[in-house]
Amino acid sequence: MAVIVALLIGFTSVFSAVVAWRASLASIESSRLQSLAVQEQARQQQLERQFEGSVAQDERMAVTYQEHVLGARELLAQADAVRQTNPEMADELDLEAHGRSALARALLPYISSSFLLELQDDGTLTYDREAALTFFRELNVELRELQPEQTSELAQQADTRTISLIAVAAVLVAALFFLTIAQVVRSRIRIQQAFALLGALFIAAGTVGFVFVEVLA
Repeated sequence: MAVIVALLIGFTSVFSAVVAWRASLASIESSRLQSLAVQEQARQQQLERQFEGSVAQDERMAVTYQEHVLGARELLAQADAVRQTNPEMADELDLEAHGRSALARALLPYISSSFLLELQDDGTLTYDREAALTFFRELNVELRELQPEQTSELAQQADTRTISLIAVAAVLVAALFFLTIAQVVRSRIRIQQAFALLGALFIAAGTVGFVFVEVLA
């Protein structure tokens, strides 16, 4: 019996060290993932501010585009009004209108979401701000790779695994306690056997718990 108790104590000591090591790794992983989740969320917010800025810039340029287009329309209307009475002035107005139209066309490549612009016949310019934000989000590869919620969930899982492994380690410490008593009371066989059995049961419980946490969970 003394040999068996000594072997169980040796096994439990090594096993508890392994469990403590795994708990330490899980704790480090949990901390790393929590930090990463915070960084990803901060970067996500930063990108959202960039998208807001891009949309605001497109809106400002869209107003300038609208002014040039409406200006060209007005100049053409003026040219048509004087074409019969003053063809030279009409030509000048046409030329100026073409210039304003060229400026409007030149602005379009610099408006990233220009496909969302719609200039009505009455001169009203419509621009879907939410659609533009969605466009910028979908276009950004980095944003698609940022998953702060998922990373935070993984951090929580690692934290839960850490707590579970600490609980397993506590069970093994209890097993060591009972086995140590069994080793001390060698003269009383029945008491020694009882404590050795308790120690063995706690070892079995710790082993099942460790397998569940590391393999099945």
